[in-house]
Amino acid sequence: MALNSVLSTTLQLLRDKLVDNSFISHPLLRAIETHGNLVKVSGGARIEQPVIFGDHSSITELGTGFEPVNMAVTDPFKKGLFEYATFTQPVVLSQVEKLANKGDLAIVNLLESKVKNVMLSLRKQVNQQMIVGNSAKITQLQTFNGNGTSTSAINTNGWLEGVAGSSQSNSVGGLSKVTYRAQNWFNQFQDAGGSLTLADLDQLFINAMIYSPDGTTPDMLLLSPACYAAFLNLMDQRIQYITVKDRAGLNEEMVATYRGAKVYVDPFLGFTANAGSGMGAKKVSGYLLHSKQFYLYADTDGWFSMGEMMPVPGTATEAAMVLCRMQLVTGHLASHSILIDAEA
Repeated sequence: MALNSVLSTTLQLLRDKLVDNSFISHPLLRAIETHGNLVKVSGGARIEQPVIFGDHSSITELGTGFEPVNMAVTDPFKKGLFEYATFTQPVVLSQVEKLANKGDLAIVNLLESKVKNVMLSLRKQVNQQMIVGNSAKITQLQTFNGNGTSTSAINTNGWLEGVAGSSQSNSVGGLSKVTYRAQNWFNQFQDAGGSLTLADLDQLFINAMIYSPDGTTPDMLLLSPACYAAFLNLMDQRIQYITVKDRAGLNEEMVATYRGAKVYVDPFLGFTANAGSGMGAKKVSGYLLHSKQFYLYADTDGWFSMGEMMPVPGTATEAAMVLCRMQLVTGHLASHSILIDAEA
């Protein structure tokens, strides 16, 4: 029993350490926490996002002041419904491993490698599903990609489509883009035509900014590795450096933000869209997101939460479950953008 208590306590300490460090490998998750988009809540069956479509009442222009006022009203309030995605992955330690790794140091090293492996596996799948939408293991988690991939079908619930708003047809939170298109329920897009220019990025920002409810610019720019390399090349061409030190220093500051948005490189971007999507078989090179217009909700007991080591009946093993319960939520699509065909 004493050994089991030590293992359980040690697992919790390792969990806290590894959660912090593993975010480095997954830019989207790191960006969500950095921008304050992670919302932890306790309980609840699903998230309901209020959305306003249209105007509550009509304007009446007055001349004498005796004109009849139009008192006709409509209910502009709708609700986007987002069901939680719940999933788990075990950390298992066999009795043979415990006997072979006696002593606190050996046990900690063994557990650390297993906990790290599970944590990174979960984060990889979460990041992949949100960026690409083709995870075979976490299918209920919302995705930014509404175009499918060359090897997976189109996710008709994906948020961002690589076509003009008038051609978008997905549903987000149960609300159809076709039905509410006139109320700006669509995303922005920019096709770089195979070669990225800063004008493409600027147009991406302008289109999203003018539809932002408060007029602010999007502040999270995620690019594929190839697109990021093209972006750096464009930035270098605009500057003359005196020394290598100056170049490194300026680059560090410049690539941290662009037009007020922090720039992140995500290895899952750069995938090819489904040929049957409106954008065809082109590369998805980047997402421009407005942090005020989307959130990642997570249960307080379901944010990569690890339980205690417990015996597994019928086996000579003990296991601790890492539990996740979360969902991406948005109430405004027109302030988010997708960048396509910008890999060079």
